[in-house]
Amino acid sequence: MTEQSGHYTRDDGTLFSEQKSPTEVVAQSFVEGVQGFHWKADYVKFCQVLGIEANDYADQKYRAFQELVERLNEFDSEPLAKMIDFGNPQK
Repeated sequence: MTEQSGHYTRDDGTLFSEQKSPTEVVAQSFVEGVQGFHWKADYVKFCQVLGIEANDYADQKYRAFQELVERLNEFDSEPLAKMIDFGNPQK
């Protein structure tokens, strides 16, 4: 990120928008919530929160959850918001 004429730009030269879209706020909240849960919860807490018993099914879901967190870390909220808006248009 660089600063040009008081504007922050990404490495590719595009400007960061000063205000986030409502969808971007939702996307960021979702990612932060999932990451926060991942940070605070171990396997036992994962099962408790989801109301599932610790078994093969829970093991599979916990592994999928860990992979979800890893993959979400690869995206910022802006591209996630763009995907959400494209996949679920309001109009």
